Amino acid sequence: MKDLYFLSNICEVGLDVPSFSTFGSGGNLACVAYPKTAEELLKATSILDAEGVEYITLGACSNTLISDDGVDSVVISTRRLKGKTLEGDNLYLLAGERMSSICKLACENSLSGIEGLCSIPGSIGGGLVMNCGAFGRELGDVVEYADLLIDGKIERLKAEDLDFAYRHSKVKDLGIAVGVCLRLVEGDKRRIIKDMKGYAIARGKSQPKGKSLGSVFKKAGETSAGYYIDKAGLKGYKIGGAQISDMHANFILNSGEANSMDFLRLADYARQEVDKQFGVKLKYEIEYLPAMSSIEHI
Repeated sequence: MKDLYFLSNICEVGLDVPSFSTFGSGGNLACVAYPKTAEELLKATSILDAEGVEYITLGACSNTLISDDGVDSVVISTRRLKGKTLEGDNLYLLAGERMSSICKLACENSLSGIEGLCSIPGSIGGGLVMNCGAFGRELGDVVEYADLLIDGKIERLKAEDLDFAYRHSKVKDLGIAVGVCLRLVEGDKRRIIKDMKGYAIARGKSQPKGKSLGSVFKKAGETSAGYYIDKAGLKGYKIGGAQISDMHANFILNSGEANSMDFLRLADYARQEVDKQFGVKLKYEIEYLPAMSSIEHI
């Protein structure tokens, strides 16, 4: 890889960084830059562009599988890009803020609108990209605007310009998520606390603990992918160290020393069986980061 000493003058840089995918697999990342401010992010990407160095952007990696061969290209990690600002009834958040921390802040300020999202893992930046959701609520429902790094400039886009749909936005096609403003409403703090606890309990009862990437597949129409995988008789099915959860069939768990190929082989097998038995073609919700320099939608 090209000498990237110039990056360390802008932000923290790590070399040969172990995979931080929440599945617990994947090879090392050759070079990871950790901007902590929007200015550092802008400077880092600008100089990489000027030097002709390709890079990819990752957040908390809670729905991204990393190749067992690792990644040779530069990774811009937004996981340390943090900041929270209260703007009346709205919250402005930088991309690295975790969903759990955001919901806690909303509760502390008696702000309602994201109770159902309180136990979603990952960061707000990743949540914005995929329009994360739970219990009938999606992040896009409460987005006022987002700041994106587009062609060397930070631009502010309204929610209607981001094309929110089920587990979709066009954020990644436009640029890099820098920050987002959530449009909340004043509520009763006791009620907000009660609702958040209720959603957390419901999630704990229905979703398994352990190393995973959350839901592997999107819903098929109005039917959950887990329903079809369960009906195909695949709960508990295992390939290598990867296992379909006995609790929730749309979760693949790292039951020990699973590698990324175990995950891919098991997920592909489940998809093939569902297609064979029910004629339903499941689509991935997770993303795969191969050894090359771009994220693949699988």
